[in-house]
Amino acid sequence: MQSVNIAIGNFFFRYRNALFPLIFVVGSLLLRPRLMFGSLAADRIFVAVGAAVALLGEAVRLITIGFEYIHRGGKDGKVYAGRLVRGGMYGITRNPMYVGNGLIAIGMTIYFGSPVGFLILIPFFLFVYQAIIAAEEAYLRNKFLPEYDDYASAVNRVIPALGSAREAFKGMRFDWRRSITKDLSTLAGLTIGLILVPVWRSYFLHDAAATRTTAIRAGLLLLAINAIYLVLLRLKRSNRLFQKSASAP
Repeated sequence: MQSVNIAIGNFFFRYRNALFPLIFVVGSLLLRPRLMFGSLAADRIFVAVGAAVALLGEAVRLITIGFEYIHRGGKDGKVYAGRLVRGGMYGITRNPMYVGNGLIAIGMTIYFGSPVGFLILIPFFLFVYQAIIAAEEAYLRNKFLPEYDDYASAVNRVIPALGSAREAFKGMRFDWRRSITKDLSTLAGLTIGLILVPVWRSYFLHDAAATRTTAIRAGLLLLAINAIYLVLLRLKRSNRLFQKSASAP
């Protein structure tokens, strides 16, 4: 069974960057949002909680990358690691990027507000991420044994051990340039999703006038976000902004 789980994890790891956003888009088109408990106040709480959880997930990703560069990003579509990363977020959970990804998936599903989505998308993504984690751990254990077993015995697989944070981050500095550079596309995609979902929800839950107002507001925000993204992308590719100056300490 474990070998099957690892094989599933390797498959989804290979196609995750294209497949996961596609699943969210298709899910948004097929599923229908509902007014939670038939109450506008309860629905607003659900939406706010969903957005907060998704943003927390992105924050976990940014903190992970900013403190300790991720050497587990894969190579040629396969799990790969040049060295065993143990500092920063990796000192309090062995899989901080997947913790962040899981929070984004759960948060965006709650944010969309489809009860059917709760029953389908959340279990699906939790299963997929545990399979990817199993595949990655099998690779790391095989490559870095016995160092990995020592690491695994000291650090939780998923649940962050916040009590270990001081030691894990000791002597480290947050590199916001690297954080934004490495996660620019995910940050932009999440922001766009947070802007577009209210338009789709308004289409099903409110009248045409409300939807039109929401759509106009979303359109203006998208123009601003796309402009910022293009500027940051250009600066990223030209290495102007994200490279520390030679005079920097």
